[in-house]
Amino acid sequence: MKHRWFSISLAAVLVLVLLVGFRLRTTKAAADDDGDQNKIVGLWHTQVSSPCGVVLFQAFEQWGAGGTFIGSGQTDLTPAALESSAWGVWKRIGPRKFHEIGRFWTYDNNANPTGFGAIDFTFTLSNDGNTYHGEGPTQFFDTNGNPLGPPSPTCDDGTRISSP
Repeated sequence: MKHRWFSISLAAVLVLVLLVGFRLRTTKAAADDDGDQNKIVGLWHTQVSSPCGVVLFQAFEQWGAGGTFIGSGQTDLTPAALESSAWGVWKRIGPRKFHEIGRFWTYDNNANPTGFGAIDFTFTLSNDGNTYHGEGPTQFFDTNGNPLGPPSPTCDDGTRISSP
């Protein structure tokens, strides 16, 4: 009888050990997945280009932990015009994938408002988290919100700026 209770107790302990081990593995996987959420957070040096690889301008982009985005560069693609920084929001849409939308004001050479630009990009972060590639349309609008031509396909390739 003692041998039977010992076998039952041993089986129960093994089941508990397996359950605890399974729970630890699933918790670690969830934690790793949550960690992926913020891998995009930080300061980036980017090159914005046309799909054929022609660099249009360089920018700095800041991805905030709360889902905020700010970018600076010659975002209207014409060096003679002025514009504000791009302000936007982002969210994670998959493993190492992020969706970001943003807006920026445009002005003529005399600093008169001419409208705004809109960006809508999907970014894929590299496995090591030090680079990303983004693609999406850039659309310009007049001051009444009317589109100024079709959206322009645009690419955005970033390299993380690391602190010393």
